[in-house]
Amino acid sequence: MKRVLVLFLTFCVLVAPLSAEAELSYKPYGEDEFPIWTMKLRRAESLFFGSMVLSLPLSVLAWNLMESAGWVQADGIQEFGWQLLIASGLSLGISTADWIIGEVTDAEAT
Repeated sequence: MKRVLVLFLTFCVLVAPLSAEAELSYKPYGEDEFPIWTMKLRRAESLFFGSMVLSLPLSVLAWNLMESAGWVQADGIQEFGWQLLIASGLSLGISTADWIIGEVTDAEAT
């Protein structure tokens, strides 16, 4: 059974490039190729995950301070879950604030 699986996976890996179509020339995206809302969503996604780099250590630090003060009590994965929830909330606030600022700025420009 293992040999059949290995042969099947090898076949799939070797045959996949044969069906791929090579693109020989690069074509840049057009001005109207994507809707505006997808660009705004992409910016919000980049800000959300980019700010997690800062918000996660801050939430861990805040959690440790609250735990040493005796305000919260959790262990193991539950503790990390709360820290991740706090960091996600902070990152969501940052990306939402950026979206609001962008909408207000666009409204004033028109």
